[in-house]
This record gives sequence, structure tokens and C-alpha cells, in this order.
Amino acid sequence: MNSKKKTKKQSKRAILYERNVTMQSRIPDNSMCNPNGLRKIFWAGLLILMLSASQNALAQSSPADSAKVLNPYRTTLRSLILPGWGQVVQERLPQAAFFYAACGHFYYQAAFHYYHYQKGHAAHHYNSFKWNLTAGIFIHALNVLDAADAAFHEKPTGWHGGLFSDKPLKSPWGAALRSAMIPGWGQLYTASYWKAAGFLATNAYLLFKVKQADNRYHQTRETKYRDERSKYIWYWGAAYFLTIADAYADAYLYKFDQAMKLTVVPWAGPNFWGMNFNVRF
Repeated sequence: MNSKKKTKKQSKRAILYERNVTMQSRIPDNSMCNPNGLRKIFWAGLLILMLSASQNALAQSSPADSAKVLNPYRTTLRSLILPGWGQVVQERLPQAAFFYAACGHFYYQAAFHYYHYQKGHAAHHYNSFKWNLTAGIFIHALNVLDAADAAFHEKPTGWHGGLFSDKPLKSPWGAALRSAMIPGWGQLYTASYWKAAGFLATNAYLLFKVKQADNRYHQTRETKYRDERSKYIWYWGAAYFLTIADAYADAYLYKFDQAMKLTVVPWAGPNFWGMNFNVRF
């Protein structure tokens, strides 16, 4: 009788244990409900706002009265296609950087967890995939609403400079942010097409080498592939920042050759005559 009671108790404990395990497996990953990545994106966006606010205010402080207002529908469509694109065209650079970085982070995390879920069908990867995808779509929608609200109510005109004014023809910070979003885009913005193709190809090649070395390291665990990965990460970082700096400089020097002209004007008076040489910058 005692042995039967023991077996009954053990079977009940086993059933309760199985129920507890199944209930735990169904509980979503609570760590993703308060992710550290969201806080990092928030503080990064706040830092960008603080660093770029003065430059952005200077760019928009005295817009030309005759400047044409941007098409609100095209601006909204740009932000729908690529987060932050509409804000870049509006010259609202801190908002553009924040929306682009936030959407990029959550979409990348969603793709990462979905890839690992397909390999092992782990429940926590699936929960993380759903959470990150939902967060990315939500911020993407806020980005579209932000661009549309500014386009229809504030009616921004974007960047407007002059050949002989204090403001260059192209936005330096706008060009830098474009190349930070997609390497070579800033050079394309300043009509440096060959440089745009070169910087895009260089950044893409170095990222490919980083990924290739990382895959080989995870397959073999050999230190030479880890060192190779670190080396290409440094190479890519240098190329990436060079791309941004070059776009910034190109925007300042856009059509600089046309701004510097030598003008020769005949000049004569009652008792003398001469030539007036004028160099314009």
C-alpha cells in the first residue's frame, strides 16, 4: 500500500511539473518587454538632438521668402519608403537621424531573431522577433506621421543656399547624414557620382569581408578569423567616417569653381583709363 501511495504521489508531482513547464514555455520573454535597446536608441536620439539642434536652427532661421514649399505628398512618401528620408529633405536632421536609427535597430533585431528561430524553433526567438517587428512598425508609422505633420502644417522649404551667400548651395550636414544613412548618398546629393559609386562599393566590400570572417570564426573558432574580423571592422569604420566627412566637404565646395571668377572691367575717367580686376568668391 505504501508503495502504491508513493507511486501516486510521484505521478502527481510529475504531472504538476509538466504543467508548470508548459506554462513557463507559453509565457513570453518578459526581458523583451523592457529592452535595453530601446533605452539606448532613446538616449542616442536625444544626444543627436542636442548636438545638432544649433546647426539645424541655423539652417532654418532665415529661409528665403521666395523659396518653394516642398510637396507634402512626396515628402510623406519618402518617409514611408525609407524612415527619415522625408525629414532629411525637410532639413529636420535630428528627427531624421532618430527615426532612421530606431527603425534600423528594431528591424535588424527582428530579422536576427527570425533567422535563429528558423534554425532552432526556440520560443524566445519567436517572441523577440514579434516584439521587435511590432516596435519597428510602430516607430516607422510615427516617422511617416511626423513627416506628414511637418509637411502639411509647418510647410518647410528644405535647404536653400546661394552661390555668393554665407550658406552653401547644398546642406553640409544634410549631405553628411545622407552618407551616414547610406554610404555614397551624400556624394550623390552633391552630384559627385563617381565618388558615390566608389564609396558605396568600398563600404559594401568591407562589410562583406567582416561578415565572411565572422562566419568562418563561428564555424571553426580559430583566432585568425577573429583577428581578421576585427581588422576589417576597423577598415570599415575608417571608410565609413571618411565617406561622411567627404560628403560634408563636398557640400561646402559644391560649384566652388563657379563662385571664384576673375572679372576684367575697363575703367576710364576724364584724365586716365585702366582695367579693373575683380576676383569673386
